[in-house]
Amino acid sequence: MVFYNIFKRFRIAANLMLSSVSLASTLLFTIILINLMNTWIIPPVIMHRMVSALLLLISALILGFHFLYPYPRPKRLVFAMASVLTGLLLCVGIVATDTFISEAPGGEAASLARGPGYPIYLAAVSAFLLLSLIVIGFKALRFENRALRNDLIYLCIGTGLLSVSFLALSLYLPSFRGISRFSTIGILVPIPLILITLNYAATNVRAIDLKKFFFTVIYWFILFAILIVPSMLLLKFNSEQYIKEPIPPLWIALVLFAYLFLVFKYLHPRIQSLFLREYRNLVALVDELFRSQHTASKQENVWEEFLQVILKGLTEIFEISSAYFYLYYHREKKFTVTYSIGADISDTKINLSGPLVEFIGRNPGVLYRHAVYSETEPGEHRNAVLEYFERNRLEIILPFLNPENQIIGLLALGQLARNRIYSKSLLSALELYRIQFQQNLANALMLEKVRATQVLDHDLMVVNAVKKKIMPQSMSQMNGFRMSSFNINNSPYGGDYIDSVKINENAIALFMSDSSYSGIDSAIISLEVYAVLHTPAKILDSPDKILGTMNWVIATSRFSKKYASAYCAILSSSGELSYANASFNPMVIFNPRSDAFTACNASGVPVGVDRASKYELKSARLVPGSTGIIYSDGLVSAINPDGEPYAFDRVKELLRDGKNKTPADLTRNIFDDFNRFIKNKKQTNDVSVIIFKFK
Repeated sequence: MVFYNIFKRFRIAANLMLSSVSLASTLLFTIILINLMNTWIIPPVIMHRMVSALLLLISALILGFHFLYPYPRPKRLVFAMASVLTGLLLCVGIVATDTFISEAPGGEAASLARGPGYPIYLAAVSAFLLLSLIVIGFKALRFENRALRNDLIYLCIGTGLLSVSFLALSLYLPSFRGISRFSTIGILVPIPLILITLNYAATNVRAIDLKKFFFTVIYWFILFAILIVPSMLLLKFNSEQYIKEPIPPLWIALVLFAYLFLVFKYLHPRIQSLFLREYRNLVALVDELFRSQHTASKQENVWEEFLQVILKGLTEIFEISSAYFYLYYHREKKFTVTYSIGADISDTKINLSGPLVEFIGRNPGVLYRHAVYSETEPGEHRNAVLEYFERNRLEIILPFLNPENQIIGLLALGQLARNRIYSKSLLSALELYRIQFQQNLANALMLEKVRATQVLDHDLMVVNAVKKKIMPQSMSQMNGFRMSSFNINNSPYGGDYIDSVKINENAIALFMSDSSYSGIDSAIISLEVYAVLHTPAKILDSPDKILGTMNWVIATSRFSKKYASAYCAILSSSGELSYANASFNPMVIFNPRSDAFTACNASGVPVGVDRASKYELKSARLVPGSTGIIYSDGLVSAINPDGEPYAFDRVKELLRDGKNKTPADLTRNIFDDFNRFIKNKKQTNDVSVIIFKFK
């Protein structure tokens, strides 16, 4: 945690203060460990002074962190440094003088006397921790960001309980009751838990959910108690001291195995479901809402009925007072309200170049009014956005983007009933709603554009236009890898879709799918897959999540009733490889060092078959020089004029012989060999190949 705070979130004042807490805690635990080992490397009185001084310093640093959290200001930095300097001065006095702790006559480890300044020490530690709670509680009452206020309240309660347990067990009981057997536990348990809590709170102020965090902690504590306590009691009381004939060790092992198995098999999922029920219920409501859209008419007024089902349903199930849907019009270069629920809105049009759209464009996702109060945003746009929210009595804006990451629509939502705030669970559910609505909107607009520019009375023209629209001209590239591909478009009725998308600077996703050959349905599925793959959503960071989102979108889509097989792999510049499969040909990796081929398969049904399906995630590590290939059925199902199939062994030999060649050379060799084999034989299936090589 120390290195994470110092290096990954470097130069942020609150995080640097938290790193100092971590370093001081590490030194404290090291001294306690030395003391428990009875090595006496450090004289007992010096060791006790150092422990007391570090406890005081940690308390002062925690106060400094709370002064700076969540958004540092110059005045807060002064208070934070003052508290830390005060703590350091007291620490010097504790270690260097006998005022607080002295050695009693006899010089034994247990012969330590508390000096006349020890009550001041107790008061100082208590004051630092109490002031920490007062500071964070004061911020919780004054912050304009109501969502963050709730998190600060949970932070105050959580750290308050841990601080009380620390003070009671490690300081008050030994000082006032003479009970010191709990003092070590009072240090080694609450302080790490405080560090874990503060570290989570400092990770990302906008994304934290301390209510969920504490529920997760309680969940693991309950699960740990259920697993460990009965086992310990069984082992403790299985002795002649309590029973005449102790149970044999073999039977003890069998009983414990059966108990642990039953807990994990039956009790653990139910406890987990209990703690996640709020989020699962919200997701279920969103899922039910989009399934209800299939009842909308597919004839006239389809968009009006679709919006009525989706938007009115959203406001009803979540008790939202108002909703306004803005659609972008290219001619006017403005977003215009096309559907509304509730009172009239003041801003019926929004300029594309206005501050609101620019603000949303920097962070395309659910925009909560209270999150705009973040002090990290530019003041000019921040004030303009807040004025828009307040002028129209709005709380949430959901942006909808097309595959080119251009905003094509906005959904503005008003207050919740009874002036409730939008919880983190509800915001997460709204993000799922946004992604699903975005796919429907982007697909509908794209199809309308295609139909407006192509021959509307012929499915083949639409399919070809869609293929031309979504098929990339070249593969994305990344440091550490070279990539190449080819696609032979043999069928005008649909077929293969290949693509590559950068996840970040050090990771790239490779994707291939086969949507069969069903004309318009195939084109629609390819559009939906394309839209998900190019959605700039932070949750789509692994192959199983990408396929899972595609599966959910296609299975609940009102535009298609088909499904598609697909394969997704994510490469990282370090050579790490993760992949998931939806009933597609497994990717094959050739290792030139061992001259071996490995099929990278994983379980999963085609996307769109069952919206509840999950996809297995697997990973591997590539050695330098490794070559990977993803290929469609069209490659190995092709036949020559003699009726012979093109065997994949031919591809393996080409990869083996070309182990020193680039992916571009390998794809060219496979392409040429394939064409020589089939000669002039007409093929009915698309042929797609992606080849990559790890340098």
